[in-house]
Amino acid sequence: MSDKKPSQLRAYFALTYYAFKASVRNKSTLFFSLIFPIVFIIALGLIGNSQISINLGIPQNEAQNPVTPVLENISTVKIEKGTPSFLLEQLNKGKLDAVVDVSKQDAGYAVEVTSSNANPNTSAAALSILKGVVDQTNLKLSQVTNPPIKLVEKEVEGRKNRYVDFVLPGQIGFSLLSTALFGTVFGFIALRRLLVFKRMFVTPVKPGIILLSQATSRLIMALIQTTIILSVGVIFFQFYLPHGFITFLEILVISSLGLVSFLGFGFFLSGLASDENSAGPLVNLVSLPQMLLSGVFFSADLLPFWIQPVANNLPLSYFNQSVRIVTIEGGTLVDAAPYLFGFLAWGAVMYLLSIKTFKWE
Repeated sequence: MSDKKPSQLRAYFALTYYAFKASVRNKSTLFFSLIFPIVFIIALGLIGNSQISINLGIPQNEAQNPVTPVLENISTVKIEKGTPSFLLEQLNKGKLDAVVDVSKQDAGYAVEVTSSNANPNTSAAALSILKGVVDQTNLKLSQVTNPPIKLVEKEVEGRKNRYVDFVLPGQIGFSLLSTALFGTVFGFIALRRLLVFKRMFVTPVKPGIILLSQATSRLIMALIQTTIILSVGVIFFQFYLPHGFITFLEILVISSLGLVSFLGFGFFLSGLASDENSAGPLVNLVSLPQMLLSGVFFSADLLPFWIQPVANNLPLSYFNQSVRIVTIEGGTLVDAAPYLFGFLAWGAVMYLLSIKTFKWE
């Protein structure tokens, strides 16, 4: 008999291949890690590219006045006419930002603006527009052609920040987190339940090779996911890559590090969960708060101030911010280093905890 030891490298490549094949065949993991983010990018990309408009209500049969024609010529203002009671009802429902009633007075005209707290941001924008229109109209009616105070506008060249440039990094992060959690936790539970791990121990393959092959298969899947999501963003929504292919490679590096970090959570939870029924709540307990608080769909600055310290220090928050530094801000991996260390530190802690919880059977 030959005393030659079996090749651990050959076993590693074989296990990686079959683990990757199993990941591709897992429809639920594929949906949450790839299809789900792409659908969100398409939907939110279309919404984010639409022009913001101000909806104003003006009573029907309003007398001729110098204010209404100016409002009707502003491209970002939409006018809806109707009876005062109808317009007030629409305002209460939040479908109008303000109702404008221009009436003739002895000394000129009175512009009465009724707003609602249903849409405070757009209501404030409507009031700002109306104040500007009233001021310009007053100057025109007063025949003031050379006012003592003039507003001088200057514009410099700059890149327009679009919603898709913000949301796409968040979708990459969510995709990687889903792969690390759903794929690892439910995959490992299935391997234990089917006694696959137990059979592997009969072979000469070392336990570390088994885990390394599982991690490598998910890393390959993560790189494919990131490439597909980036391609969709660039081709269909002109997602901004400030340094072209260099930025693309930087995102792949960050994604690789992110997946390795998030796998720590997957290994830890797979040890805590005894079956699929207990795994679901545990995975959601980790994924849902990060999806809502880590800047996946909106900036954490919009959250209440008391929760922002928590939201800004979640592992997915560090990942999203590091990607946005190299895309939106045009930085490098060196600029993103503090955030890279942030989510890698989270991963290191989870790997240490997983040593205590991980089990093969």
